Amino acid sequence: MKFSILLTALAVLLIPSAASAEGTVREITVTGRAEVRVVPDEVVLNVAVETMNEKLRQAKWENDEKVAYVFKVIRSLGLDADQVKTDFINIEPVYENSRIETKFLGFKVKTAIVITFQKIDLIADVLSAVLEVGVNRVSGLNFQTTEFRQHRDRAMLMALDAAKVKAQEMAERLGSKIGKPVLITEGVQDRYPRVSNTIQSMESIGYWMDGPIAPGQLSIPATVSVTFELLD
Repeated sequence: MKFSILLTALAVLLIPSAASAEGTVREITVTGRAEVRVVPDEVVLNVAVETMNEKLRQAKWENDEKVAYVFKVIRSLGLDADQVKTDFINIEPVYENSRIETKFLGFKVKTAIVITFQKIDLIADVLSAVLEVGVNRVSGLNFQTTEFRQHRDRAMLMALDAAKVKAQEMAERLGSKIGKPVLITEGVQDRYPRVSNTIQSMESIGYWMDGPIAPGQLSIPATVSVTFELLD
């Protein structure tokens, strides 16, 4: 797994605490930041099958048939059954409104499907296969990492190191040194960062599939604030 690392540490603040019998306890608070960049190793493809018919039963039957073909062709590409799942099913009547009348066109049935796989070079094959058997909506494609927790933990530890180094440098500059950590607070981060590619229309799919696939890198940041004792 290729990755690169960016580190920063910000916001140093000297904070005097309440006086005690022995004298004033001094503290220094710093914010450390770290960022781990990784190449994605997983693809999440969101597609849908839409059918419409004046008869609800017929619209649903046609939709079920096409969805079954989608699942079958996905398995024929070597993906496991648990890598393709139904996200949701929506059924609604469709009307055409005009100044004169409201005309009933039929029932629209939509089944959204989520396909998840690790072989990024299969994207074009998967898209071609599902489009041939009935998929007529492609709403998005996301790149993510299967090792998010390991990278997040690495970024957090590096942010702690950055905070400690910055606190030491600032304290030394002021003729002091740091003691034990008094308080550690972790910043809020995105749980599962993704690189997204939204396909706006069916016409754009051909161009997207013919072009190079470059997922880029995921940014997994971490932020921690640490308060240390400030010693003479």
